Amino acid sequence: MVSNITKTYSTSEIRALKARYDKLLAEVSLHDRLYYRENNPRISDFEYDCLKSEVERLREILSVYAVEIEDTAIGDDRNSGFQSFAHLSPMMSLSNTYSREELFQFSSRLEATLGQRKFSYIIEPKIDGIAINLIYRRGKFFRALTRGNGTVGDDVSANIKTIKGLPLEIENHAEAIEIRGEVYMDKQTFIGINKIREEQGLEPFANPRNLAAGTLKTLAIDEVAGRDLKLITYAVGHCSEKIVNLQSEVLELLKNFGFASQEKYWMAKNIEEAWKFVEELNETRHIFPYWTDGAVLKVNELQLYEILGATAKSPRWAIAYKFTPERATTKIKNVVLQVGRTGIITPVADLESVQLSGTNVSRATLHNADEISKKDIRIGDYVTVEKAGEIIPAIVAVDGTRRSADSMPFVFPKTCPSCGSQLIQLPGEVAWRCQNLCCLPQIQRRLEHFVSRTAMDIDGLGSAIIEKLMAVKKLNNIADIYRLTFDDLERLEKFGTKSALKILSNIDHSKNRPLWRLLHGFGILGIGEQTAKILANHFHSLDNLIAATPEELEQISGVGIKLSHGIVSFFREQHNGNILDDLRMLGVVPGDGRLEISRNQNSKFYAKNFVLTGTLSSMTRQEAAEKIERLGGNVANAISRQVNVLIAGENCGSKLGKAQSLGLEIWNETDLLENLNGVVA
Repeated sequence: MVSNITKTYSTSEIRALKARYDKLLAEVSLHDRLYYRENNPRISDFEYDCLKSEVERLREILSVYAVEIEDTAIGDDRNSGFQSFAHLSPMMSLSNTYSREELFQFSSRLEATLGQRKFSYIIEPKIDGIAINLIYRRGKFFRALTRGNGTVGDDVSANIKTIKGLPLEIENHAEAIEIRGEVYMDKQTFIGINKIREEQGLEPFANPRNLAAGTLKTLAIDEVAGRDLKLITYAVGHCSEKIVNLQSEVLELLKNFGFASQEKYWMAKNIEEAWKFVEELNETRHIFPYWTDGAVLKVNELQLYEILGATAKSPRWAIAYKFTPERATTKIKNVVLQVGRTGIITPVADLESVQLSGTNVSRATLHNADEISKKDIRIGDYVTVEKAGEIIPAIVAVDGTRRSADSMPFVFPKTCPSCGSQLIQLPGEVAWRCQNLCCLPQIQRRLEHFVSRTAMDIDGLGSAIIEKLMAVKKLNNIADIYRLTFDDLERLEKFGTKSALKILSNIDHSKNRPLWRLLHGFGILGIGEQTAKILANHFHSLDNLIAATPEELEQISGVGIKLSHGIVSFFREQHNGNILDDLRMLGVVPGDGRLEISRNQNSKFYAKNFVLTGTLSSMTRQEAAEKIERLGGNVANAISRQVNVLIAGENCGSKLGKAQSLGLEIWNETDLLENLNGVVA
């Protein structure tokens, strides 16, 4: 081993370095568990990488002095709920750097090892996702494994198969071939999921990487399918037959196999040219549908990989250059406590506005009381703000040197900021909750959720109108929606006859919505749109679901012990029972929960992927989506190469241009109606 250590250390210094190594290793192990296994990081990727880099530096020093040290593996994502299998070839993680100088040193090491051998570089976007290994045997999909510890990974085959466009067969008849790639969540899907969570009063997810990882490691397949994960491939691992000579040829081969591959990559003759492309990627990466947190430099000539070899953890023929996250310093003006639909109290920092990644940032979530205490965040502090995943503002550091002498620690209240009720902390949760069902912010957000497009879809009854009706005591719970009269609405300020009649008509039409919509509208913790559909399709009626025992519920895919008891508790709660009785008396009778899906393979919808954009005049987009699903089609949120048809209504946005650039089939509303042709009621 050639050491980079130039300083000589005394015995006492080595003891101090050993103590620091042990402390940092324990810290990294904690963040490693939070990042890889619990998908709930407490520090930014940059801080995490810096910690790991310091551990590696200390490890090198101590090994030179023959100090016996613990060498805990870093980056093991295995979960006890999944069966593990060995990779056919090791699945190593890339070494990374944030330094241009270290990138050029990487190139110098390549030149020193390869001597007179000619080589070039390929530069690819580094996707912020979860590494996956797809194994095909004689051209047929066999298994999908996470990286795990690099040698053994978790079998997530069932969850991977929910990804639209995954080829189950490829034109390669080798005994075995490994296709390496990344599972990710695109920007639009992530933003959409967080928007719904915020509307429901739930804490938004921190970043798309961890949401994608948590989704992939979910044992409920239907929940995975509902999250619309994506896959992009970039490498071949083990292959029992030689197929190509260059990494650039690998990328083209993967496209020919039918995999989604890199949107763009660059080839360079030398490191100076490669650096120009890295800078170009940093300037243009925001246009990609996925988050990129860096560039991957690889030697393009595959035959040189064996000569270059690998360390115990990383290949020597590749390196990841990670972009330093953009940060800004600002001041906390106040800490505002928000009450969510489920009673969770979320602290939010009210900031002096600052520019970050091209937008003005004036608020940042503080997550919970523990987070405030751990970082010792106080009103009046100057803080460093970073956009996690380029979208969610997060406070990553406090500047204690600028703190005023009279600064006081923030004390999280014990009572609800809205109604004054005592807050509680449920076992195993970090969040504090208000359990008062009459707490006004909770009522308002439950009402907003109930009438939303993904629930009872009562158009026109928006947040502002709900707030006004609550103020005059006309709305106290979801049953009150069906008690509203023409006079109640017309009396509202700036409210006309036409608007009142339209809302009353929409309320009346909602009484016979499908059962899943009503279940989703109830806002039972853990029941999203997809789970509501599963329950409705299983029980067919609300009465059947109410009568179900926890044991019966747990037999259903996607319903675990916690959710089953939550469902039973919801329907047994007296206040909820009274509201259900009121809904029945007011004529709310949901339709049969069964979703009859056509198996007609000649249908223009069957097994195809659709995206809807713009406004339809004959139906809502949600109604169109349901019709497509009944004919065996899939409806996605974002444009990608896996989409077959874009249905473009009036006033459609950027999706149309992207669909045209990808050469996708595009229907207008007339095309949609002609293809439906009355086959779906």
